[in-house]
Amino acid sequence: MKKIIAILTPLFLLVSITAKAEVGMGISGALHSFDASGTETTRSSLQKNSGSHTHDVMVPELFVEAIGDNGFALGFSFIPSREMGSKSRTDSNDDGDSGTYTAKAELSNVAKVYADIPLGSYPVYVHLGIQNVTLKTLESLNSGTTYPDEDLMGITYGIGHKGDLPFGDSLYYKLEVSHTEFDTYSHSVSTGNKLVADFDDTAGRISIGYKF
Repeated sequence: MKKIIAILTPLFLLVSITAKAEVGMGISGALHSFDASGTETTRSSLQKNSGSHTHDVMVPELFVEAIGDNGFALGFSFIPSREMGSKSRTDSNDDGDSGTYTAKAELSNVAKVYADIPLGSYPVYVHLGIQNVTLKTLESLNSGTTYPDEDLMGITYGIGHKGDLPFGDSLYYKLEVSHTEFDTYSHSVSTGNKLVADFDDTAGRISIGYKF
């Protein structure tokens, strides 16, 4: 919660000095494609097990933004949780940890501060954002190893189009494609195992908002 407040504070300061800005708020539906790759180095054998996984999922998202006269917008969006899927493997070795290993994770409390920067007089904008997420590890490992949750930062960039809807007062829409690169997750645990993983997310988003 403290990190979310730290992200929101500069946003509200900027909004407060933009006297002529409209406030827009609404909901988005986004198709996310997560790509994850990682390497686990196992204890005494130092064996490296590498893998990658792609997972597609539809996710709802809430947003609020300040919109200037020229279409420039400063906003905040929030997703309670985003699943990243799971992947399993079966090991057979002499280290006493043979069995099935299932890697599973989700991103929770996904908070993003963003700017939509219009490109001239066209209804097209560049989307730039900073995300703070909690990576929750939900793995099931035969070795008994568990990896800790961790807060990660992500950089988002994309492009979008927006306009007013022909029905309903003050309703507008946004169509957007974006890509997010997250910090690398790296942890060693008491058993001697070490996990290094990278995550990125490509999303197509449709948003409906109301301006007031």
